[in-house]
Amino acid sequence: MAFREKAAWISLIVGIGVYVFYFAQAVPAMARGETGGGYYFGLLAAMTVLFVIAMIVLTVVAAVFAPKDAKTPLDERERLIGLKASQLAGVVLSAGAFMTIIALFLGADRFFAANFLFLSMAISETLKSGAQIFYYRRGA
Repeated sequence: MAFREKAAWISLIVGIGVYVFYFAQAVPAMARGETGGGYYFGLLAAMTVLFVIAMIVLTVVAAVFAPKDAKTPLDERERLIGLKASQLAGVVLSAGAFMTIIALFLGADRFFAANFLFLSMAISETLKSGAQIFYYRRGA
């Protein structure tokens, strides 16, 4: 498995873990009407920091086990895989942002809007990592 495919797997697994944990806390709060936001902003910030730290640590570990592969510059196939995956992620994120704007115009509160936008980002990043893995396996 190529280093960049390993990095995509790391991003996918860490992302799913962080996003599921956050939304397992936020969705019930939304259902109960607890949309004060202060606690959930802190939770979101903590999950973001946790995501970044986990990504750095796990990517460094992967690079230590395959230093030659990690230092290899991107080839044409890897660039194409990145572009295709980023295009998909961009479309999903744009659709989520547009739906958030519509929800705000229809009277959604800021807690819902912030969480819906974060959900759009989470889906977008998850799809990006998944698409990268798919294209690496398929051969782009």
